Amino acid sequence: MNADPSDPAQPPPPPDLAQVFGEMGGPPAIWNFGLLTVAGTVEGGQHMGAPAAAPGEPVESREGDIAAEQTLAAMSGFAEPDWFAEALERARSRVVFLVGEQGSGRRTAALNLLQRHTGSFALRAVDSDVELATWTLGGSGARGYLIDGLLETRTLALTSIGLDNLRRQLDRAEACLVIVLQQTTQVLAHLKGVLHVDPIRAASPSARAVLDAKLATALPDPARRRPVLAGLPAGFLDETLRRDPRPSQVVELVSEIVRVADGATDAAAISQYLSLYATDHAPELLDSVRDSPDDLALLLATCVFEHFDHTVIEEEARRLLEVAAGRLDAAPPEADTTTPAENPGFVFLRSRRERLAAIGADRGPREVRANSAYSYAVEPVAFTRHLQGRAVLDHVWREHREAGELLVEWLRQTPDTQRRADRAGFILGQFAQWSSGYRALAPLEQLAASERPGDWRMAARAFGAASADPVLATAVKNRLRGWSRAASESLRCTAALTCATEFGLARPEVALALLHTTVTARDDGSDAVESAVRRALLSLFAEPALRPRVVEALLQWSRPPGPARRTACAAVAQLLKTAATTREPGEWWSTHLLSGDAPPGAELIRSALMEPTSFDTARAAFLEWQRRAAADPRRAPVVERLTEALAPHLRGGVLRLFTDLERAAPAPGAERAGLALAQWRGAGTPQRGH
Repeated sequence: MNADPSDPAQPPPPPDLAQVFGEMGGPPAIWNFGLLTVAGTVEGGQHMGAPAAAPGEPVESREGDIAAEQTLAAMSGFAEPDWFAEALERARSRVVFLVGEQGSGRRTAALNLLQRHTGSFALRAVDSDVELATWTLGGSGARGYLIDGLLETRTLALTSIGLDNLRRQLDRAEACLVIVLQQTTQVLAHLKGVLHVDPIRAASPSARAVLDAKLATALPDPARRRPVLAGLPAGFLDETLRRDPRPSQVVELVSEIVRVADGATDAAAISQYLSLYATDHAPELLDSVRDSPDDLALLLATCVFEHFDHTVIEEEARRLLEVAAGRLDAAPPEADTTTPAENPGFVFLRSRRERLAAIGADRGPREVRANSAYSYAVEPVAFTRHLQGRAVLDHVWREHREAGELLVEWLRQTPDTQRRADRAGFILGQFAQWSSGYRALAPLEQLAASERPGDWRMAARAFGAASADPVLATAVKNRLRGWSRAASESLRCTAALTCATEFGLARPEVALALLHTTVTARDDGSDAVESAVRRALLSLFAEPALRPRVVEALLQWSRPPGPARRTACAAVAQLLKTAATTREPGEWWSTHLLSGDAPPGAELIRSALMEPTSFDTARAAFLEWQRRAAADPRRAPVVERLTEALAPHLRGGVLRLFTDLERAAPAPGAERAGLALAQWRGAGTPQRGH
């Protein structure tokens, strides 16, 4: 993957699949560098929205198994709210309804409730559009189920008979279901009047309780904690807590206190960074530059591309001015004036530092990045205050309709470079979340219908971001189901690529089903569609918790002939190539896929070798395994074991591979390959596979 000066100044993505994604046009869309700079919502529980998050941070499960790491994260420093004990008691009835406002920490509390009640990490998420009247537990073996944000229409459709049926199923499985709901008058009336249920009012724990719990976890040594708190500005903590910050904002405060303790920031300036004041400051910041189109463009470009290099932000600000064509000018230019004015082309008009200071931002220290070809430097631009860019965009979108339309027009024309287009798509998805009406997804649908592959990727990124909203998630899912069968190549590619974003990572079973439909519904030999599906499979495989499910799907796809087999075999060949050269995926294959009496990895590799379209890549990957195994005692037994598993299937691509393995003697696997070939030559006919 070549360096792109638009790369934001964040750590590079995890290296295990970098080579694969580089060859396929870039990393999976979910690896949005600096994602939480703008996306880092201040909504959610005690474990969301800290000012920064590592690229590739796990997406919250909305369907399927909840990774134990997510539950452990929710338990870490959890501040038990006042209603928690009552909810634990209610859990004995098998179904608990939690109602409250978004941002009150409901999901964090729900995960703690399920784990505490069941004593198990076998928890499973159920998507918010589930029809509870017909939903069944199946054979998942989970002890706890979470529906986070059940749609109001689905809640109102639940009857007392349906609720009794749910309880019977859960009782047989010795499991518990927690349903998180938005608090509305209709929902409360239905719960009490129809279902005869008194829901738990899931109010946030006190800000002081969250602060104490988080500080005790982040700075467990009181001898270190006390002097840091004492060094904060007088009255700062009391004043901040009086503003009743949400749990996630308290987490951010704790993060800043830890930075003070580490010497990374000055205690006297701590209030300048907190997003708690970002919403109030947004209209003031916008008004302060409204008479300067240059500053307005720079402000909006920084809101979107925060943490990118300053040259990228300045380039995008100029592009925004061109697209705006005067729409960022507060007043039309005077045709004739006697008042002397500054020459706008004067090269020393204002320094970069002055321009950034006018919008409350600054350049970070110079950082060196490297890729496989060369190194390059970036000077990232960021707002002084966390989430200030998000707050400004939110204000602009909600309060200035024409400005919002301009932003959409500008973002849709973003140059098709991996990082910039990815960020632009994410922001378009945010706009959809902040919209109302049945046309909230219309701008994204127009991108999906485009003839440009870059627009499909941007649309997919936008749909992934929009799907974080439970209501929009249902609309996104419905569109993808239709597009997966469409005649249009662009719509099928968009559907597949969306499965590589948060949408697919949060709903892996839905994503895998959509991908299979996309590649099989119309066997028209579309290389673009098969490539998009393959890329989505690799993106899902990049999440360790999803690998067993993806492997199961690859096995199923690779057995019958057709486009699904071609796609699965090509994906396996790419995965094998990465596993041959990189330690983490190589060790995972060795442990999970190439061990046991009937290793699934052996079947996958055999299929990839037998499929003409994937043979060359699979063969090269296997030979690389053999070459490295000659000097690595950990790899040698794996190559020997895999050669033994392939030996009974000496025909086609496996036969061609074994001739290469034999010539590599005395490398691992060469002796077994030579023996198999000698038997084959002596018999005079190829052996038939089992």
